[in-house]
Amino acid sequence: MKAGYPNTLFLILLVAAQGLAFPGTIESGPVGQSHVETYHYQAVPIGKEKEKEDIELIFSFEEDSSEYASTMVSAKSDERIAIKMTKEGNLISGTRSLRRGSGGPIEEKIWRDGKTAYIEQTSGTEKKMQLGIPEGRTLAIEGSLLVLLRFFPYGSATQWDLFMIDFSGQSVTATARQTGIEHIIVPAGEFSCYRMEVLIHTFILSPTIVCWVSTEKPHFVVKNEGKRGILTRKYITTLIGKQ
Repeated sequence: MKAGYPNTLFLILLVAAQGLAFPGTIESGPVGQSHVETYHYQAVPIGKEKEKEDIELIFSFEEDSSEYASTMVSAKSDERIAIKMTKEGNLISGTRSLRRGSGGPIEEKIWRDGKTAYIEQTSGTEKKMQLGIPEGRTLAIEGSLLVLLRFFPYGSATQWDLFMIDFSGQSVTATARQTGIEHIIVPAGEFSCYRMEVLIHTFILSPTIVCWVSTEKPHFVVKNEGKRGILTRKYITTLIGKQ
């Protein structure tokens, strides 16, 4: 459920960051007690069904902000993403921790200051960079699209122009739009869903991520189909339970 693509296919707006004030700690994820929602998914790569991944998403909503955390566990990796947002869904900061993988443990973070997004990797090969957020585009970082879809103006003809960043510092523009209402059956049950298509704009191809989001509030992702990168397999992710 990510949007990461090779450097040669991205619209990259990278500038070396010099003399910037970077926060010093990796945040641990939702801690608020006002309202918490938990969702469990299973992601399966087409053609490699044995390499399935278990995913847990936790949303914590406070009066003035919301927090979101995902934990993805597979035979190859153990990844955690934590994101802080305003109550309107605007990004405050995000962190990613990868505990297992070919490159060893990785800690990365992204945060926003006005029209600029800052990225830092604090373990392994250190990096610091900043990206300008294009005028008129909503910022979405790796993992936050699932939160943003809760705030989409469903039932209208409105589409969202997005600027998507992953924790490696790669960026791409995208367009999210509602294309209909469909009935979806997944292990967690039967749901009436808005079909949301997120078109990724690249130099060569324009892959589409499709998300089915419940029509009833709170709007949550019931099913997702799409590639995580141009050269990766297509994944099908389905909801298997929620609390």
